[in-house]
Amino acid sequence: MLLKPELENIKKILSSILCEFTEDAEQSSKRDREELSKEIVERLKQAVDGYGLHGIGAKKEWGGTELSLLDRTILVEEASKHRFGLYHPAADVFGGGFPSFLTECTNKQQESFVKPAMKTGKGCFVAVWEEAEDNDLGKLTTSAIRDQDRWIINGQKTYIQNLDTSGFGVILVNCQLESGELKPTLFLLDSVEQLEKKDTTLIDVHSTHSIIFNDVRIYDNQRIGAIGDGTRFIKQWLAESQVLLAAKCLGVSVQAIEYGKAFAKKRITRGKPLAEFPTIRSMIGKALISLQSARLMVQDAAKKVDKKDEDWELIAQMAKLQATETASKIVDDVLQIHGGAGFAGDLPIERWYKEIRIARVNHLKSETIIENAASKVL
Repeated sequence: MLLKPELENIKKILSSILCEFTEDAEQSSKRDREELSKEIVERLKQAVDGYGLHGIGAKKEWGGTELSLLDRTILVEEASKHRFGLYHPAADVFGGGFPSFLTECTNKQQESFVKPAMKTGKGCFVAVWEEAEDNDLGKLTTSAIRDQDRWIINGQKTYIQNLDTSGFGVILVNCQLESGELKPTLFLLDSVEQLEKKDTTLIDVHSTHSIIFNDVRIYDNQRIGAIGDGTRFIKQWLAESQVLLAAKCLGVSVQAIEYGKAFAKKRITRGKPLAEFPTIRSMIGKALISLQSARLMVQDAAKKVDKKDEDWELIAQMAKLQATETASKIVDDVLQIHGGAGFAGDLPIERWYKEIRIARVNHLKSETIIENAASKVL
């Protein structure tokens, strides 16, 4: 865990660089812009490298920083305060994702897959979901049948993020034993070049990918852990991903509120600024209260996931739900404050409005989380 002064210094540096971008370049960026400028990205990289924060979630033995989930949550919130922050905080200069279950990899697997990706900062993608599973890991159908030292895999994985920018991948499949029993298991993928792929753009702002397996052969030495460990590993990854997505929603919410405040102060209607109208003041006031409430819930979830406290899985889900719903309401209100100007594309409000709609179904949709919470007490 970082010491508080270190964390505050890093936050200030990120804030300074991103604030400069927001004030200078962001307001002139149109909706067809897909990334931060090279100048801003380079400055962010220098700041991150100066604190040795490359690969903030990766193990030190791999060359990472190995920060706690709480520290990552705090940094990711700060790094998400820009146009592309919800899915690319600080332009991904912290390095790619390295799920904690990669610690279960053998030394040879770490040398062949994890460490090379760590050096390039690409991380890995995780292929779990399928089109018809409805957030239920028990309904996954992609299967693997043993053939001597290999597994023959058939099926399709969808909604994969960061496929093109990752150094390697991980896939969850049901290994079929001779008895016919299915055992969820993780395998490492060194390349997807030979696989059939499909790209999908969601609500014109976010790209996801699908990969199709037709009798694809994978060596057994690419298996992570024991046969049947897949669901347990994925649940840990899912909880971490939910907390980090929640942190990104907090960052976007903070920036959205700033846009709302600024516009409300300068927009004159009926002879006075919008900021003097009770309805607008109520929107901003409620947004600040909701934001702080969500932040406390997200940081508490990060601590509990780190420690594996009781109900840590459900608490991570609820934090993700609270943060996405809070961000959705805040961005919606800020868009309302701006009126037609919010759709012009000069500001990222329209983009966030669409992206948060997607975030609400990422890593378990809201309805599933609510049902899980109800099942805990009923």
